[in-house]
Amino acid sequence: MPTAAERYNFADVEQNGKQFISEMFKQCKVHEVGSMTPELLVKLGTKDVLAQYLMSALQLIERQHNFVINQRVHISSYQHDIIKLQSDVIAAHEKTLRVTEYISKTVEGSVQAGFKSYSEAVGAHGSSMSTVISPGTLKSVAKQVVVEEELSRNIMVFGLPEEENEDICENIGKVFQQLGEKPRVEASRLGKKLQSNVRPVKVMLSSATAVQHILAKSRELRQSDKYKTVFLSPDRTIEQRAEHRVLVVQLKNIAEAEPHRRHYIRGGQICSADSTKTQMSE
Repeated sequence: MPTAAERYNFADVEQNGKQFISEMFKQCKVHEVGSMTPELLVKLGTKDVLAQYLMSALQLIERQHNFVINQRVHISSYQHDIIKLQSDVIAAHEKTLRVTEYISKTVEGSVQAGFKSYSEAVGAHGSSMSTVISPGTLKSVAKQVVVEEELSRNIMVFGLPEEENEDICENIGKVFQQLGEKPRVEASRLGKKLQSNVRPVKVMLSSATAVQHILAKSRELRQSDKYKTVFLSPDRTIEQRAEHRVLVVQLKNIAEAEPHRRHYIRGGQICSADSTKTQMSE
């Protein structure tokens, strides 16, 4: 059987056969196998010489035969790998179609929200939908979707005392443990360190679901002596932060005008409720 080094050495096997055939043509003084006859072979020499040629031929045939068997095994293995790869390609294609469909629906929803409706957009621009939704618009919306997806997995932490050589991930973990949550987090302070200011902390979690669970419990920190000054909020884009600051100003004005009621921001809107009802619901 051929060695591992010989398994793919077609040139070596081919060269050995070519040399043997060339030698036989030379001895018999012919140029092709069809011109050879038993009489010509007999003229090659004595029985010992013929026996030597026969042995060489048998050795060459055996090597080629074993080589073919070896390659057949490998070809069979390759066929199995090809079939598996074809299945993987089909599965990957199906997954791509699902992802494409999801992105298409997400982009369409974002475009609809931006223009309020397709019909209003068409009426406003006086052109077909293909003209209204330009490639640039779709690219912009797709980028916005990616950004919002990334932000949905983040939490901003404000008011957490800053320590010298602090392990911020460990400290954030203690805050979340106060809420009964123990997610895996990555955290970092934002901005330059100033003595007169406590820098906010950006916390990255594994999923938007984990963020929602923690934010839903964030008001429980008010009951903690250690973390009552800590405030949690969703991560926001620059535009969303500007909108939120406006809401905060409006909230303060409403709170001053109606101090007997409880006012808060929820879902991008200012909500108000009677203090007694709010306490009963909590």
